[in-house]
Amino acid sequence: MVSFNELMQSYVDLSYEALVQTAQLALGKLLPVCKKVDPEHEGVFMVISLVLSAVAADGVLSEKEQHFLGDVLGMDEAAINTAVHMYSSDMVDLVDQFADGLDEDTKVNSMMLIIAVAACDETISREETALIRKIIA
Repeated sequence: MVSFNELMQSYVDLSYEALVQTAQLALGKLLPVCKKVDPEHEGVFMVISLVLSAVAADGVLSEKEQHFLGDVLGMDEAAINTAVHMYSSDMVDLVDQFADGLDEDTKVNSMMLIIAVAACDETISREETALIRKIIA
């Protein structure tokens, strides 16, 4: 059985393109669930909250993470900047509430998305790991 740390490292070891594909696959499976929680915004606010909570966990949005978000979410730099400026601690609370009611498949897809985002800069911080552990708990 693969340990949690080995799983994290396996994502860090993936190529950028493989991480984008992994994140897009997870996003495709998460969006219908997020739409149910966030019908007013077609699930987009919930997804942005999830992704930004992962990115903000270590307090740093690297240029590589910003580019990665654009590639995964299909957003240009201006849209990513707008989304990043929307970030607030309320999003973390929203993600906590979202994570509390997740079935196993949704937890796995949330974890895949967050790990891919966290790993795109070739490292996963302790804070990012703590958020991932909280979601899968």
